[in-house]
Amino acid sequence: MLDEYDLSLPASERWRQYAEQHEELWVEFVENAVRRSGYEELIDTKGLTKHEFAEQLEQMQ
Repeated sequence: MLDEYDLSLPASERWRQYAEQHEELWVEFVENAVRRSGYEELIDTKGLTKHEFAEQLEQMQ
């Protein structure tokens, strides 16, 4: 498992690289979850405020 990580990089570069990978994984996870829920239009929705996002979630219930 450790062979998946480039431990030779400086610590700051490792953090940046792994943060980007983490973000990509979460975006992929959320997009898949939204597709499975049947609300694919949310994937293309840009610029929701926190309040608007909460309203969208409430309407899904």
